[in-house]
Amino acid sequence: MSVPKFPGLLEEEEEEQGSYGTAESMDPELYRATTEGDILEFIQAMEQGPLDRQYGSSATCLQLGPQKNTVLHIATSSGRYEIVKLLCKDLPFFVAEKNAKGDTPLHIAARGGDSLLVSLLINSDFREEILEERNEEGNTALHEALHHRHEKVARILIDKNRNISYSVNKDGKSVVYLAAEGGYVGLVKILMENPAGNCSIEGRLRNKSPVHAAILGRNLDVLKILWEKDQSSFQLRFDEERRSALHCAASIGYLEGVNFLLSKCSGTTYEMDKHGLFPIHIASNKGHANIIQEMLHHCPDSRDLLTSRGQNIFHVAAKSGKAKAVSCMLKMPELAKLINERDDEGNTPLHIATINGHPRIVSTLTWDGRVNLELENNNRLTALDIAEEYMETMASFQKRLTWMALRVVGAPRAPHAKLSKTISSRVEEHSQKENYKDKVNVVLMVATLVTTVTFAAAFSIPGGYNNSDPNQGIATMLAKAKFQEFVICDTIAMYCSIIAVVILIWAQLGDVSTMHAALKLALPLLGIALAMMSIAFMAGVYLIVSKLSWLRNVVLLMGSNFVVTLAAIFVPLCFLGSSNYHIFRHVSYYPFLLMLYAFGGYTDGDDDMDE
Repeated sequence: MSVPKFPGLLEEEEEEQGSYGTAESMDPELYRATTEGDILEFIQAMEQGPLDRQYGSSATCLQLGPQKNTVLHIATSSGRYEIVKLLCKDLPFFVAEKNAKGDTPLHIAARGGDSLLVSLLINSDFREEILEERNEEGNTALHEALHHRHEKVARILIDKNRNISYSVNKDGKSVVYLAAEGGYVGLVKILMENPAGNCSIEGRLRNKSPVHAAILGRNLDVLKILWEKDQSSFQLRFDEERRSALHCAASIGYLEGVNFLLSKCSGTTYEMDKHGLFPIHIASNKGHANIIQEMLHHCPDSRDLLTSRGQNIFHVAAKSGKAKAVSCMLKMPELAKLINERDDEGNTPLHIATINGHPRIVSTLTWDGRVNLELENNNRLTALDIAEEYMETMASFQKRLTWMALRVVGAPRAPHAKLSKTISSRVEEHSQKENYKDKVNVVLMVATLVTTVTFAAAFSIPGGYNNSDPNQGIATMLAKAKFQEFVICDTIAMYCSIIAVVILIWAQLGDVSTMHAALKLALPLLGIALAMMSIAFMAGVYLIVSKLSWLRNVVLLMGSNFVVTLAAIFVPLCFLGSSNYHIFRHVSYYPFLLMLYAFGGYTDGDDDMDE
């Protein structure tokens, strides 16, 4: 007897082969006849094969498909009424058979919303316990009908046995929950009157409350039915978040639901969830100012509610970036005392908005005369101090806009700010110097590029030069106003960029403060150079196409708009907050405002509110 070269390998291969299974299959003729609804071929295929002693029928009919579907499963999913009717009459035991997913044919019919198939199945000679059979997801046929919004089928199943026990599925949803979610007032009323089943207070404490389902579905009529039948369910918590029904309504901005809940059980206004938020804070977090107003109308003292971190509704809205909600709340006189309140860390709403980088909210707060810009938090920092800490590093555009919003109104630093910055600068001087060097190099590169372009443009003038005496070498369009505009703007652009280059070269030889001063001076010069270069380009193109009136007007219009846009973008970068004069701040506010609405909308994340 020969010995295998690798004895262990053969054993491993045999074990691997043994781990694979073979899927079950149904007779092709039977499967085809069932799906196509050919009743004669179906009967013929069913009659083939030996008799099965257990069921007293042909063994062929017990064949299962790959997903353990019987012929009744297949006929039901295919909508073959005659075959379903025949099987329910002659072989009713098929009604109780389950496939690989735990579905009976009744599950499939209920999920598809076919009332005729459902009627055929439940009127066959079968046990009524089939109505309570659950699949792998824990759903009964009634769960499936309600989940897929088939009200007619759900009513048929309920009418079959109104005293059936209504269990919950694996998601914790009862049939009452699903009916409430779908807004089926009549079905909810029937189910709530059911003396049996999982309708006790103890059961609902462990599962999802139908009240929350009605709120999520915005079904006020269902809410009223639930209140009439079981008022105690309105006091239940919402899943693991410990949120009441009022939390849920406030979160989605459901004003009618909030009004109803406050009129019936206003005590839930003072219930805190696991995250330390009351319903009014949830409304503020989502930006629903109308919900806040409704809560203040029913429970005026709810304005004094604080989160677990000691924050009021202004803090919450400022943190989540809800600029519209903040604007609306500032117009409510009863909330005036909350504007400058501090949280547990000493932060006012302005501090919070600055920390989280929400320029719209910062701008809204700073231009309200009641907001105290000088208040310090527990770290003895004003809002501007916090913003400038961000600016010392490579701040995002969002943080830069926030800093601008504070500078444009002349927000103050804390008295000790200069001392603390001096100490911190000694620790971080090296990193700051490297940071400033990068900035200087970028601006230097742009300024050098502008110098090169404007120099080349001066000797590539539009229209060219005269080649004959007595004006040889003189520009052909010298007398035209637009040519003169081209020359002046190009010259200004070149000299401004050259000056900026020289300033930045000197900055490379200095310390951090010198670099900062150089950048502060070079940026406006670079802005002027870019603007002049743009105007020179517009004038040159205008000259070239001046014979075609519509085209020159288009060039003039486009160029003017782009120059204005350039100024609006660059002016805030260079000049905002550089003056302590009140008039200048008011003038510089408008280019900042343009920047804020042009770019701030992408950074604040303010959601639309239900007004």
